[in-house]
Amino acid sequence: MTADFVVTELFPAELTTPSAARRFVVGALRAGGVAVDEAIPLVVSELVTNAVLHAGSSARVEVRVDNDCVRIEVHDSKADLPTVREPGPYTVTGRGLMLVDALSDRWGATPTSGGKVVWFEIDH
Repeated sequence: MTADFVVTELFPAELTTPSAARRFVVGALRAGGVAVDEAIPLVVSELVTNAVLHAGSSARVEVRVDNDCVRIEVHDSKADLPTVREPGPYTVTGRGLMLVDALSDRWGATPTSGGKVVWFEIDH
């Protein structure tokens, strides 16, 4: 059994941010004794990429662990909530939230006073 914990890191709106956020999340989970589901780094990349590219925002990433699940939150400064698209077969973007939906147990987005938070949970 792992202890409950919460860790947070702020990342700049840069192209290297998704990989830095992946390393942060994986490192935090491992340091907390949590097995890292292979879906977690991929979903983190998708959400942080959305914050950087679509929101043009820095991303505050929060890792929450309790006895039931791992919850990752990505906070950005754009209030527009994400929507799942149905891209055509030749469209090269727009599939990120479909991956988030397929790889996580739950996910959602909530407005905040400074923008929004998009989160996902994976049970353990």
